[in-house]
Amino acid sequence: MLVNMSEVYDQVKDHFMDDDQVIVNVGKGAQGIKYGKKLFVMFYKGELVVKLSPERVSELVSSGEGLPHDVGTGKPMKDWVKFPVSKKDKWIQYCEESKSYVIKNKIR
Repeated sequence: MLVNMSEVYDQVKDHFMDDDQVIVNVGKGAQGIKYGKKLFVMFYKGELVVKLSPERVSELVSSGEGLPHDVGTGKPMKDWVKFPVSKKDKWIQYCEESKSYVIKNKIR
């Protein structure tokens, strides 16, 4: 089944569009969502990537729910986890979890 990634991204962005606490990047360039100046959700090569605690990232990767996020250095980022489009039904849930994590830990 072919997935229209623009529609999948739009669902996530639309969910946050009226949230005064965040900035939704739209248009060309970086596609993601920020709290303050800190990116906590991004779309990378057709997958959702969210910022969470290193412990939560490890838990999600160990369970097979998420995948380590590596930007090409060969070393996964400890506080970012990615989710393939096959998990798109849970993307908003993971984005909300990431937003809560960033707010709770005052990551700006």
